[in-house]
Amino acid sequence: MPRLIDHSVREQAIADAAWRVLARDGILALSVRNVAEEAGLATASLRRSFPTQDALRAYCLELAGRRAQARLDALPIGTDMRRHVEQCLEQLLPLDPDRRMEMEVFLTLGALAFTNPVMRASFDTSHALVGQACASLLGMLAETPPYTGLRPRLAEHGRRLQVLIDGLGFHLAHNPELPPSWATHELRRYLDALREAA
Repeated sequence: MPRLIDHSVREQAIADAAWRVLARDGILALSVRNVAEEAGLATASLRRSFPTQDALRAYCLELAGRRAQARLDALPIGTDMRRHVEQCLEQLLPLDPDRRMEMEVFLTLGALAFTNPVMRASFDTSHALVGQACASLLGMLAETPPYTGLRPRLAEHGRRLQVLIDGLGFHLAHNPELPPSWATHELRRYLDALREAA
């Protein structure tokens, strides 16, 4: 009897192998052959899931967004909305080794978006999810005092928050000596300033 393969689990394992290759050896080593070897698969087998290099890269980039979304979805909403929003936003920052790898994958593969239309589409989709998360979280915050004054300029504040998250993430990824507490402190300061602006 033929063995049934769970394709989503297989694709996840392939993406994990691709992330390891990318983190260890860099973007130039991210090839179907190298990823197949890392995953313990035949190249032809990997090509069934990802027929092109771009398909593999796009999947890896999109996976970073899906992992972040899964973490956000797993956080329970408590009674302190400010704290909940802060915890959610922290999930978008590279504050631990797993999220750091996510950010490195996002930045490295995202750089290909400048010249590669396939990667551009994946990057734009992933980046839009971050923007939607920022807007949604601020919308939740604006429903609770003392943040209700944010409502008239919610879209503007959402864009600013995304810029902050992007910037903090970039600096943490490129400056390993920066402690995660630096980013969480800056995030708290921003949320405090929003309360005063409201």
